[in-house]
Amino acid sequence: MTAFVVFFFPILIYLGSWQVMRGLEKKDIVSQHYENKSLPVISEKEMATLNSENLIYRTVNLEGEYQSESYILDNRLYRQEAGYEIFTAFETSEKNLFLINRGWVSKEDYENGAEEAEGKVTIQGVLSPFKRFGLNLVDQIYLDGWPKLVQQVDYETTKNDISDSINKSVIQLSAASIGAFEPIWKPVDLKPSRHFGYALQWFGLALVLICSYFYYGYKKD
Repeated sequence: MTAFVVFFFPILIYLGSWQVMRGLEKKDIVSQHYENKSLPVISEKEMATLNSENLIYRTVNLEGEYQSESYILDNRLYRQEAGYEIFTAFETSEKNLFLINRGWVSKEDYENGAEEAEGKVTIQGVLSPFKRFGLNLVDQIYLDGWPKLVQQVDYETTKNDISDSINKSVIQLSAASIGAFEPIWKPVDLKPSRHFGYALQWFGLALVLICSYFYYGYKKD
């Protein structure tokens, strides 16, 4: 029993502490998102005057054209309905290249022919870090040509597929912008409260383990 406690107690404490740290990180991200999103909308030229930290989660106006390169991110469930998230390259009037998350569309609507935006347009969206979107459980080789049906979208792959000059931020397109579908993006997948709840469970198991140890040690045969 002593060996059992010595082995598992530190693991439970570590897991609880890790969840607390994750919760605090997510809390900072959510706070930064709401704070920066509430600031005035900036233009593409104003982006050049701000550092990367101050640009995160700012709302920006861009003028340019959607390109032919699009990722169709598969297995995106929303309201218990299967669908896709559409990521499309966008070249601005200043010749900068961004990847635009245009939002979610059901498989039925997409296969019936989702409306595509053509020509020069003005769009608005939130600048978010270019992290991994989706999850590729196995290495897959995608066919040449566009659009690409994929399980994951990440920065390195996008650089190789589209251009090395692609911006390190993804534009989360607003619902009112031309070419938008239904926005479902959130700054974090799990709320901070979920992580704190998991931490409470791990610490609770550690407490039960200690109580069981003393009960086992002092009980009569």
